[in-house]
Amino acid sequence: MLDLSSASLDQLSDLVIRWGANSVWALVTLVVGWVLASWGERAVKTGLARVRVADQMLRGFFGSLVRWALLAVTGVAVLERLGVQTTSVVAILGAAGLAIGLALQGTLSNLAAGVMLLLFRPFKVGDGVEAGGLAGTVKDVSLFHTQLVTGDNIQVIAPNSLLWNAALRNLSFYAMRKVEIVAPVPYAAGADRTLDCIRALVQADGRIAAEPAPTVMLTKFGEKAAEVTVSVWCPTGEAGAVKSDLMTAIWRECGLGVP
Repeated sequence: MLDLSSASLDQLSDLVIRWGANSVWALVTLVVGWVLASWGERAVKTGLARVRVADQMLRGFFGSLVRWALLAVTGVAVLERLGVQTTSVVAILGAAGLAIGLALQGTLSNLAAGVMLLLFRPFKVGDGVEAGGLAGTVKDVSLFHTQLVTGDNIQVIAPNSLLWNAALRNLSFYAMRKVEIVAPVPYAAGADRTLDCIRALVQADGRIAAEPAPTVMLTKFGEKAAEVTVSVWCPTGEAGAVKSDLMTAIWRECGLGVP
C-alpha cells in the first residue's frame, strides 16, 4: 500500500513538474511572440517608409498584417508547448468552419474591406472624409479598422467595412474647392453698389482662383431684402478660412448682415 502511494506521488510530482515547465515555456513563448509581433510591425513600417511609393496607409496596413500573422504563429507555438496536438485543433476548426465563419463574419468583412481600401485607395492618410455618419481626418488604416480624428481632436475607430460599404465623401481628393456664400441685401442698400463692393472684395483676395471665374449675382427677392449668392473657388485647405474672411469682409465693407 505504501509502495502504491509512493508511486502515485512520484507520478503526480512528475506530472506537476512537466506541466509546470511546459506552462512556463508557454508563457515565455507568448511573451517573446508578442514582443516580436510588435517589433515586426515597427520594422515593416520603418522599412516601407524608405520606399517612395509606400505611403502611410500602405505602411500601416502591412505592419498590421505582419503583427497578426506573428501573433497567429505564436498562438500555435503556445498550444504545441502545452502539449496540444495542433493537427487535431486544425481538424476541429475545419469541422466547425461554418460556425466559426458565421461568428467571425463581421471581422472577416472588415478584413476584406481593408484589402479593398488598400487596392482601390478611395482615400489616403491625411485626407478629410465623411462616410457612414462619421467625419474626420484619416490618421491610420490597419487590418480591421481605420482611425479618424475629428475636428475637435477626438479619436474615432471605424470598422473598415463601414467605410467601404457606405457612400464616402473625400473632402481632400481635389486640390480646389467651391465656396458659396449667401448674403442678404436690403433694398435700400442699392444693388449695383453692393455687387460692385462684393466683386472688389473677391478680386482682392489672392487665395481665390481666377478660373473657374468667381460669380456674384442676385438669386432671390425676399420681403425685406434680396439675396446675393457669391461662388468662388480656392485651394481645398483654405476653404474654411476663405469663407470666414470673405463673410467678415462683406459684413464690414459692404454693410451687409451675412447669416
